[in-house]
Amino acid sequence: MTGSRGIGSRRTGSRRWTATAWIASGVLIFGAMVVVAAIVVTNRSHVTPTTTTTTAASTTTAVTTTTAVTTTTTVPPTVPPTVPPTTGARPSGAAPPVISRIATTDPVVFFTIDDGFVRDPSVIDFVRARHIPVTLFVLPAQVHRDPAYFKRFRDLGASVQDHTTHHASLANLSYEDQHNEICGPLDDYEQLFGQRPWLLRPPGGSWNADTIVATQACGLRAVVMWRATMNDGVLRTQGGGPLRAGDIVLLHFRAALRGDLEVALDAATASGLRPAALEAYLPPG
Repeated sequence: MTGSRGIGSRRTGSRRWTATAWIASGVLIFGAMVVVAAIVVTNRSHVTPTTTTTTAASTTTAVTTTTAVTTTTTVPPTVPPTVPPTTGARPSGAAPPVISRIATTDPVVFFTIDDGFVRDPSVIDFVRARHIPVTLFVLPAQVHRDPAYFKRFRDLGASVQDHTTHHASLANLSYEDQHNEICGPLDDYEQLFGQRPWLLRPPGGSWNADTIVATQACGLRAVVMWRATMNDGVLRTQGGGPLRAGDIVLLHFRAALRGDLEVALDAATASGLRPAALEAYLPPG
């Protein structure tokens, strides 16, 4: 009986040991799996931030570049606003009129000559020989290249009027810049020709409301446009037809000026008109 119990005890112990061994093995295997998983997780944790950081950096760079391009190409530069003529800058008195013809029943037309780039002495000879009154709207740079040439016109009775300092398109400028362009030649011309200009011819006929205010602020009497042009032997009138009494004719100091004056003179004569001095109808006041 005793031996029997001993044998049973050994078998029971063997079964206990076997279960314990399996449990221990399981624990070891599970632990190994945990360690492997931890390593994998650790490695993934290390790689993921690097990938995320790189992606974020690339995205940031792209956004910055796009913003810079957009700013450069779509945002217009800051332009100083034009001073409205109703803000108190308007001088007192009546605003200068814009004139393309003189309201008169006198059988007269008016020849005006612009710029001064070509200075042909034969033009002076023709004006003197045919007793043609002309009004000059010339540029300071051209005047100073040959002041004696323009003084010869002055000696024939012509006046030298304002055509701005730099032949600027006035409607594209701020009020301040228009004021500078219009007032610029006045002191200089008064000293050179003995009389201060009182008429403005806006280059290219470009003007706006600020031009009128600046013209008045500079002490000028009128903005002089035209109804007819005479270029390269061709006379054109606004609306077509012949010259009419009171028309202002635009010519230029170009190579063809001598011939243009003759064609314009013949056209005036054919319409029963004669050239007259614009200054007599628009005096300094």
